[in-house]
Amino acid sequence: MSIKKVALSLHVSTREVVRMAEERILPGAKIRGEWQFRTGDIWNWIEENIHALPARRLKDRHPETRGGLLIATELREIAVTVDLVAKTKSSVLRKLAKSAEAIDPFIDANLLAEKLLEREAQGSTALQDGVAVPHPSSPLFSEGTILAAARTSQGIVFGEHGGGLTDLFFLVCCPDQADHLLHLGRLCRLLIDRQLQEQLRQASDAAQFVEAINRAEEALCRTD
Repeated sequence: MSIKKVALSLHVSTREVVRMAEERILPGAKIRGEWQFRTGDIWNWIEENIHALPARRLKDRHPETRGGLLIATELREIAVTVDLVAKTKSSVLRKLAKSAEAIDPFIDANLLAEKLLEREAQGSTALQDGVAVPHPSSPLFSEGTILAAARTSQGIVFGEHGGGLTDLFFLVCCPDQADHLLHLGRLCRLLIDRQLQEQLRQASDAAQFVEAINRAEEALCRTD
């Protein structure tokens, strides 16, 4: 991966990527004077540092962005559940896996739920402000990118580093690492917006939930 592609995946500026590489924060190597990064290394770095990415993005005033919409073109109402009654992490993950199966019938919901639980055992995907982005620990074969979302009727313990509760969940499943990093980065960038968080919590149904995401991403693309 080039500096540009890493910046797109992390949703930070190319300057920030260079700084992080030079300070050995990001794993990379200079080849013929150009920083290069292995996709798998960047995946692993994000997996270990996902909880810290929102704060890093907030400090970066000129993040790179892929021009087109990503989440708005993939998140469908059929895969969104509002006011999910769930009290445990495993029950939320099972529901998200079922939603993924509804989008792609070739997905095995039980197997996906196991993969999600395995990933959570490595470290929680909970971010700040009651948001989590569950995903498998490795690419999952599918016809294309699969996104699903759920909102629980009350916050649950999901492993947020500060000890907070989580009530907004976004599942990301992609057939390859590059797409996974782009979609995960875009979602995390959108979800640091407190106004969007409030809109998602107030959405009365899946249609309003998806519409809030769509408007936020359109605004983000225009701004960036």
